[in-house]
Amino acid sequence: MLETERLILRKLNENDADAIFNNWASDPEVTKYVTWPPHKSVETTKKLLNMWLDAYKDEKTHRFGIVYKEENKLIGMIDVVNYIDDCPEIGCVLSRDYWSKGIMTEACNKMIDYLFEEGFPIVHIKAYKENIGSNKVIQKCGLTYTHEETLPEDPKILVNCYRITKEERHE
Repeated sequence: MLETERLILRKLNENDADAIFNNWASDPEVTKYVTWPPHKSVETTKKLLNMWLDAYKDEKTHRFGIVYKEENKLIGMIDVVNYIDDCPEIGCVLSRDYWSKGIMTEACNKMIDYLFEEGFPIVHIKAYKENIGSNKVIQKCGLTYTHEETLPEDPKILVNCYRITKEERHE
């Protein structure tokens, strides 16, 4: 478990399916910039959650639910979605009700610090080029834009690629 002023980042559990479904997985506006379509039923969410929970068996799994302390409510998720040259790439999602409140910046900063504490020298984040909010969060967290690329699963989608080193983080 990780903690910030307003947030608790904790492992997901089997009781989180309804919150995930209701707070972000069923929202087409939120899922517009993730790799899966909006969920039409909580059953779909339960299947995905079970895969995420099963992934905790792998020590390389770094996945946290984002709980807003003030309401004790699961409002998003942040995790390592990929490794680039053995360095983690962060992915994140947040309930639309909590956008533009600095919450994802707070969660991302905590996750970046955690990954550096775990010994990784570089952290990567990618964001869809047109996802202005995510690109702003990434920049606020101090990551540097490196290049643009297309998604392998959909070459029409452009993503901005960012990275930060442990040294840059502590400058």
